[in-house]
Amino acid sequence: MVVVERISASGAVRAIDSLTDPDYTDAFEADTSGAKPRSPEQWARAIFEDAPAAMCWFLRISWRTVLGLRLGPQRSPDHVLGWHILDRAASSVTLELRSWFLYCHLVFWLEDTKLVFSTSIRYERKIGVVIWPPVSILHRRIVPYTLKHAVSRPVS
Repeated sequence: MVVVERISASGAVRAIDSLTDPDYTDAFEADTSGAKPRSPEQWARAIFEDAPAAMCWFLRISWRTVLGLRLGPQRSPDHVLGWHILDRAASSVTLELRSWFLYCHLVFWLEDTKLVFSTSIRYERKIGVVIWPPVSILHRRIVPYTLKHAVSRPVS
């Protein structure tokens, strides 16, 4: 059974992310000891691109229509399900997207057999304060689901 826990999005997790002054942060940690080794980018791709087709569709539609995020190509060397790869490092990968009212970073960080998926959001306009909080409730349910799904599946 894959264990995913919500953890503090401070300290080492925040040190990796370059987004300054986020208005929202969260982080989830998954135990990957039972999974085949992957790089942080491979984990990001497994979480998003190898999710069930209905989940991929739901995510892309929600990101685009509800959050207004400007998605790139669905699959490309520089994008993960439309998210631009901002930074690649040996133990982490950072994805970014913007909308007219939000700036978002997703960080996937590996430490031994732990994978941390952190989200940081900065409101670029006041409407973000209205839109993101209710969306974040669903976000905090989807992230553990996608993490569990990716960890429990073999490397593709």
